Amino acid sequence: MDSSDYRHLIEEASFGFVYHKLVYDDNGNVVDFHILDVNRTLEEFTGLKKEDVVDKKVSDIFTLSGLAELDDLSLFEEVASTGNRRDYELHSRILKRWLRVEIQSPQKGYLCTFVFDITREKMIAETSRYFLEQKLGEPDYQRLTATLLEITGASCVMLNMVSPNEKEIEVVASCGASGQFEKAAEALGFDIRKKKWLQDRDLVDGLLQKGIVRIPAEEHLVGVGLDEKQLESLREVFRPGEIAIAGIVRDDRMLGHFTIIMPENQQFKSDTLVDIFRRQAGLILDRNQAEDQLQHQSHLQEILMKIASTYINVPLGEMEDTIRRSLVELAAFARADRVYIFEYDWDRQFCRNTHEWCAEGVTPQVDQLQRVPFELMMPLIEVHKTGKPLDIPDVSTLPDGSFLRDHLMAQDIKSLITLPLMKGKKCIGFVGFDSVSEHYRYTEKEKTLLKLFAEMLVNMKKRFELENQLVIEKEKAQAANKTKSEFLANMSHELRTPLNGIIGFTDLLEATPMNNIQKMYLENVSISANVLMGIINDILDFSRIEAGRIQLHPVRTDLIALVEQTMAIMEYQAAKKGLRIFYEIQPDFPRFADVDPVRLKQVLMNLLNNAVKFTEEGEVELTAGFEAIDSKNGKLFFHIRDTGIGITEEQRSKLFQAFSQVDSSISRRFGGTGLGLIISSQLVEQMGGSLGMESAFGVGSTFFFWIPAPYDPEDIPVGETSGNTAGSQKKGS
Repeated sequence: MDSSDYRHLIEEASFGFVYHKLVYDDNGNVVDFHILDVNRTLEEFTGLKKEDVVDKKVSDIFTLSGLAELDDLSLFEEVASTGNRRDYELHSRILKRWLRVEIQSPQKGYLCTFVFDITREKMIAETSRYFLEQKLGEPDYQRLTATLLEITGASCVMLNMVSPNEKEIEVVASCGASGQFEKAAEALGFDIRKKKWLQDRDLVDGLLQKGIVRIPAEEHLVGVGLDEKQLESLREVFRPGEIAIAGIVRDDRMLGHFTIIMPENQQFKSDTLVDIFRRQAGLILDRNQAEDQLQHQSHLQEILMKIASTYINVPLGEMEDTIRRSLVELAAFARADRVYIFEYDWDRQFCRNTHEWCAEGVTPQVDQLQRVPFELMMPLIEVHKTGKPLDIPDVSTLPDGSFLRDHLMAQDIKSLITLPLMKGKKCIGFVGFDSVSEHYRYTEKEKTLLKLFAEMLVNMKKRFELENQLVIEKEKAQAANKTKSEFLANMSHELRTPLNGIIGFTDLLEATPMNNIQKMYLENVSISANVLMGIINDILDFSRIEAGRIQLHPVRTDLIALVEQTMAIMEYQAAKKGLRIFYEIQPDFPRFADVDPVRLKQVLMNLLNNAVKFTEEGEVELTAGFEAIDSKNGKLFFHIRDTGIGITEEQRSKLFQAFSQVDSSISRRFGGTGLGLIISSQLVEQMGGSLGMESAFGVGSTFFFWIPAPYDPEDIPVGETSGNTAGSQKKGS
């Protein structure tokens, strides 16, 4: 690529380019810059032609342009003298642009300055930062419109939000058009910002599909329904250019839209920024609506919990008053103007209104709805028989001439929801909520909560229908429960008390004079009693683990002391069988860590006990190691190896099953409940680790496990010291 190619690339580049050399005074100080060349993009940035710039000084040229802010002599002098590349950002007030300037020196005394327009990136970043700073609570609609006005350069921006009935919109904020709304109000006879407007379905469909819709006509300035004379009045007042409607949409649901009116004869050119803005606005508004809805549902849940607690404990004589009070409390948070309960009489084919609450100004209907024939209520009954609620967000959409529509319209009901009272698979009635003052659309969460209320009513009715029988059954249950409790208490006492007595007196007898036969008998008694106590303890431990009642209590523990104590206990059993038992602690094993010492010791004892039990000759070895995860957390590893009978592949499937051993002959030969391994495995899992094994039949087995352990790096020994505190240690017996 020759110099002409480079010149062509620079000339057609999207960034501005200036090639200039330094001008020095008599003392060698930089006082100005002499422009040698500029490209076409810089001409567009500044509005100056190349012939007006080349061979001129910067001080003469840039004071006439928007790049006067570039005149930082010290920075340019540094680049020219050192050859280092420098860059910085600035905002040109004259050009109304954000610029990123890069300065390079191809040779001493000469500079290449590259100027990039980063206005769009800055606006996007500022818009994102604005939305990130928004907090939950009442959204600042006015700030939203003001920000969008600044982004688009529009003459007016309005924020229109969809009403709860999803049919109307209303202006909640506007910015710009100073005095024009007041003039429009004089011409129209009303303030367009204080009127609800029917949504234009074609516009809504366009916004859901495209996000932003441009319209040249003024018909959709705030909505539909204006006649030509009114539209002409608005044209005269606002004198709009192109109009853009930016939809605020979340999950295919229209929350509202921004109406952006450009100045006369100007087009809308901010598609990308406005698209980002409207999407972020959707997140904010949806989040706030969700928060409001969540708070509302939380209040509703509190009411239901209160009602449920009351229904459980209410005496029979207070049932009617309790139901009425619950209707009042629930109506306030269900935003209903009338709440009622109907009962179905399937034998006589009619329903009747048993309870009703009405807001002030709403006419009660309970007296007129005592024997309503089923044929007039079939739309409700058919739905209720399926166990589903009947939700009518807009009564006016029901078929013309239907009894249900006429009946509801006559009561000025705009929306309603009725929920069946299901007793098993049979519908025994329904509870209903009417919205009279305005339309209301229930969310799925609200429907679920109201369904819970319906279930409470059914349960309350069932409760009182069965109350007498429940009293009798309760007395029987209490008697049976008392018998069971006494049996368990007696069994616990009968098992533990004598067993503790046997063990205690056996220990005392061992200190008295006895002949050899008596000592042998006493030793057998002591062994049997302790084995039986171990079995009972294993069963109790297993039961508590299964019930989730084992609680871990991690504390700072001397791990090396714990290992030594455990091995000391096992040495006696190993010595009786002539086995060699020893342990090895790896050099990086910490002295202290946060573990549950009781449960860790229990696991080690179980595994070591099994190793000794199932080894007739040879040795048993415990190895303790450590692996650091980070500066505060690590893993403790333990391996228990023996030279015992080993386990076949077929026998492994039974290894971690409760009350089982790999071979029935093993149980007869070695004894035990078969719970030791499963207790150990579940304890290790509860501590956050895992337990596994390797075995070769007739050769021996190795059981290993790890558990997480927070530690202090200072507790890991450095080098080898005396005693059992550091280094690789091995001890035999």
